[in-house]
Amino acid sequence: MSSNKNMISPVVGVLICINTMIGAGLFINAATLAQKAGPWGFVGYIVSALLILPLILSVSTLAKLHPVSGGLYVFSKSHIGNWAGFLSGWSYFLGKTAAGGLLMHKFVQFFQAQFSFLNQFPALVLDYFVLIFLISIHILGARIGGKLQYIFVSLKMLPIIFVFTFGFITFDSSFYQFCVSDFSSLFLIIPICVFASTGFEIICSVGHLITDSAKNIKRVILTAFGIVVCINAIFQGVVFGALGCAVAEAGIPILPLAQKAIPYYEIIGRILNGSVYAAILGACFSIFTANCWNLFTLAENNHLPFKKFLTKLSIKQIPLGALVVEGFIAAIILAITSVQIPLMNVAVFSQLVAMLLSAVAAFYAAKSVANFGLRRWVPILGICTAS
Repeated sequence: MSSNKNMISPVVGVLICINTMIGAGLFINAATLAQKAGPWGFVGYIVSALLILPLILSVSTLAKLHPVSGGLYVFSKSHIGNWAGFLSGWSYFLGKTAAGGLLMHKFVQFFQAQFSFLNQFPALVLDYFVLIFLISIHILGARIGGKLQYIFVSLKMLPIIFVFTFGFITFDSSFYQFCVSDFSSLFLIIPICVFASTGFEIICSVGHLITDSAKNIKRVILTAFGIVVCINAIFQGVVFGALGCAVAEAGIPILPLAQKAIPYYEIIGRILNGSVYAAILGACFSIFTANCWNLFTLAENNHLPFKKFLTKLSIKQIPLGALVVEGFIAAIILAITSVQIPLMNVAVFSQLVAMLLSAVAAFYAAKSVANFGLRRWVPILGICTAS
């Protein structure tokens, strides 16, 4: 049983979700959305949120019913069968591990570009250094709900607050000249916006650690999702209003916005640009520390060998054996490829398999569990979304 000091408060649970959901994608997507949909970019986040809302309601309601470690594995096993539980748990674990590896590599690439002396080291070696660092801070006693969550969230909020503040100051409504062709391109950005709006389900992996989890976990998921969707939509709207079509050429828009708003203090823009990549490291931290519980659950349910090693907990309630194995698998994935598109495809496909099975589980639960809290048409819509 977890001690109270190792439990996660609902507030920290929300921070873990936000830390996972907001990575570099929010900042990098600004250019892509502007290229494809012009001023309609911010609408993509709103539409994508509505599309995946049935899936979120399905997962969060299942999490309330099963506030235990392993999340998606337990949902599928309990309401479909052992095979579905294994497929869901293993698929989700691999998908999140690939996503964490990709984020780490992006973090390394940025700092190699900023500091030339790092170019003497192969990127893979630096990837492994960051990976060892993330694992080591847990071995040294960091907790998933500890101060690091606050630090990482604070670092990623700095550039967001900067954009909200100076974006509104320099906002030019004339940039919002809506065209029918831009609206027709809106559908092209939905997959991008959906990908940037997922990650909420990571908290299901550590549902047992949330204080009064049966009461709070659904609130945590819905609150975090609502906050992130609002941030994403406002960020895109404000950035386009401040820079117009120039956003499409900006890559990450922090620096050009700083050059426009405070031209004599370019160093501020560069510092904030760097904090964007600190956001990546924060997302990696949340992914690896929550995702290892999926491996823990698979071992605990006798799906994997070396059960004793994989289920051993540290005094901070971290399954260190599972965390080390997760790091080893991430190292193998990065050794095979560090190219963004293949890694992203693996991450998206694997997570969609798990989410689809969770939606099916919610459908069966709505039929068989009294007072489940959802009508059957909600998970049906969730199945359509995941498919």
